[in-house]
Order: sequence, then C-alpha cells, then structure tokens
Amino acid sequence: MTEAARPIRVRFAPSPTGYLHVGGARTALFDWLFAKKHDGVFILRIEDTDAERSSEDMSKGILEAMTWLGLGWDEGPYYQSQRLSMYRNAAERLIHDGYAYRDEGATRFRVPEGRVTFADGVFGEIGVESDTIENFVLLRSDGHPTYHLSVVVDDIDMRISHVIRGADHISNTPKQILLYRALNASLPVFAHLPLILGPDKTRLSKRHGATSVMSYREQGILPEALRNFLALLGWSPGDDREMFDDEELVRAFSLDGISKANAVFNQDKLAWFNAQYLSKLPHETLAGHLKPEFEKAGLWRDSLTGSDANWFRSLLDLLRPRSRVIGDFVRQAQPFMRERVDYDPAAVEKFLSDGTIRAHLKTLADRLKALPEFTLETTESATRSLASELGIKAGALINAARVALTGQPAAPGIFEVMVLLGRDTTVSRLYSLQP
Repeated sequence: MTEAARPIRVRFAPSPTGYLHVGGARTALFDWLFAKKHDGVFILRIEDTDAERSSEDMSKGILEAMTWLGLGWDEGPYYQSQRLSMYRNAAERLIHDGYAYRDEGATRFRVPEGRVTFADGVFGEIGVESDTIENFVLLRSDGHPTYHLSVVVDDIDMRISHVIRGADHISNTPKQILLYRALNASLPVFAHLPLILGPDKTRLSKRHGATSVMSYREQGILPEALRNFLALLGWSPGDDREMFDDEELVRAFSLDGISKANAVFNQDKLAWFNAQYLSKLPHETLAGHLKPEFEKAGLWRDSLTGSDANWFRSLLDLLRPRSRVIGDFVRQAQPFMRERVDYDPAAVEKFLSDGTIRAHLKTLADRLKALPEFTLETTESATRSLASELGIKAGALINAARVALTGQPAAPGIFEVMVLLGRDTTVSRLYSLQP
C-alpha cells in the first residue's frame, strides 16, 4: 500500500457527547502525525448530529483539549449540525438512483448482494458477506442523518484520503463502502487503530482512572509527555526508542508501525514519561507551565522572571529530579517561598523530639552564621565537622536539619537547601526549632 498516493487529507471527527478521552486523543495524534509526515491537511470535524446528547460545552471542551495537547488543525472545525441539507440531498439522490427507499418516515439503504472487502491499512484484507448487513437507516424520521450517511457525505465532500480511526469502527466500514460506491465516489484508505485497554486487559474506562485528556492536565501531566506516551500506544518506530520530540515523531511515524494488538494504558509509564520531560524541559518552558499553578498556590511573584530569575532557575533545577508531575514542584517549593514552614508531625517526632538534637542544631546555626562564605562546600564542611566534634553521625544532624528547614523528612540535598534558603533564613529556622 502506498501511503501518499494522492494528496493527504485526514480528519479527526469526535462526537461532543463527552469530553476528549484518551482513545480519541490517540486517534487525533495519529491523524495529525500522518498529515504532518506527508505535508497533508489535518481537518477537525465535530459530529454533533445527535442533538439530544451533543452539547456546545462538550464541543468547546474538545477544542480546548486539542489545543492544550498541541494538535492544531489545518481546517475546521466543521460542525455536522450546520451541514444537514447536504445529508438530506444525498439521501434523496440515493433514493432517486435506487440505492435507498423510504420506510415509515425514515430512509434506508438497500444493501446489494455480494461480498464487501477492503484492504485495511493496519489489519490487512477484511471481508464481510452482504447478507449479514441489514438495510440500514440513512435518515431518521425526524430528518436527522445517521452516522453512516453523514460521515461518508462529509468524507467525500472534504476529499478525505485516509480514514484513520479506532478498531471499533471496523464493523461500520463495509456499510460505508457501499455508500461510497452508491455515491460514485472513490474510496479512502481505511486504517483502524487497536483498542486501548486498562491493566486488566479490559477496555479502558473510568474504573481504570482518568480517561479525559484535561484531567491529565489537572494532574500535572505535560502535553509533550502525553503526546509521546500516546504515540507509543499501539505504534512502534521499529526500534527501542521511547523519547521523541514532535519532529522525531513525525519523521518516524507510518501506518506500517501500527500494531494489530491492543495497547495497554499504564499510568506508571505515563508518570515516567512526564518525569523525563520535566527533567529536560528548557527553564523558560518549564516556568511557563508552572506559573499558573504557582499563582493558584499564592507562590508566584514577578521577580521570579526578573531580579530573582537565577535563584528561581536554581530552585527548579534542584526540584526537577524529585518531580513527576507539576504539583510536585509546587509542593516542594513551599519551604523556599514561604516564611512559615508546615512541619510533618511524624518527621518532627522522629528527628526533632530529642532536646539534645535541638541543642545541636542551635550550635550548627551558630557555626553557619559565622561562616565567611555561605556555599555548598562551607555549609557541608561546617555540618560534618560539628557532627564529628559532637561524636554523632553526620546523618543524624543532617536529618534533623532537613526537618527543621523544610518541615519534611525527605527533601533535596540539605546543603543545596541551605544555600537556596540563604544564610539568614537557614540560621533563623535552626534557631527557632518550633514547629
């Protein structure tokens, strides 16, 4: 099969009866990649002919999710609810030509005898006997089109070259091929994508966790990470690579790389991808993702992109290795950006309950206050030297200092913490010792 035998025009056509979910997003991504690969056109079409179940809010939500995910469309969005006359005219033409008939107010397609076959771009040759297909409805009695009629009329009108969609549509394809033939139109290439399953190998649903794309934004997942993760659900570049930027994905993508086997959605793997992206994003890009969340938490100040820019860069670099989602930065940044420390009671009980260790921390504060320079090297030397003088393990002093400075039992390296907090804040917190 030649992927680019004619000008490439593909479409993503969600129904606004719900928010954009993971399966739809993966389909949109594959269409988008295929169009980019072949310098084609990516069309967005909202299939909103189900007036009872479709809503404007859902349509807006789909557009917002597509925009956040970075899947910009070249044409559209088209709305089927604004194209009803086209479908009714097509139905009349089919009746006139003998391919359809009226039945109790509805219009039905007259299925001919024979076998319907097509070469699927993923699953290969697929065939269905016509006698297994009933005379299906094209127009309901209220004049609204069914999915089969509207999708075929639109795909013909929009000159769609490749229909890339989920494998749950395979059973619809023979009916639609009959419609293409009846309307004297050339067939697109059909390529059906494997389903996405949960870890228990059942179809992905809410019981497996979030399925809405925007819920992942709320969880602190980056759009770059979600794109990379979704690309590898049912597609392989043919080697062991996992990390791709958009240009690399476009170059590598092909229908031949799509698997027939269903894909399994792994939340832990998505978190791993997100951590990889968080660790590598340019500082300005990361800061752009973080700013809205820092603002919500009351942590943002304009000086972070001005006079405090270098300090903020150092803070984010310190937090990157311990962050899997955006919220991890917000949580870990609290001790550095607020005067008041929220202490973990269990950490206080474990590391600060002994009056002796508190006295040692006050001594440490004295030593740090007297340092000629406040650097990683001098703070570490002062801390380890004091532990040696006191005849205690350096770890005991370090663990206690970590809780006193951050309120938490786990944090980035204690000497990096001291330097970022600065001498005055570090000394003040060690002196106070009061959670």
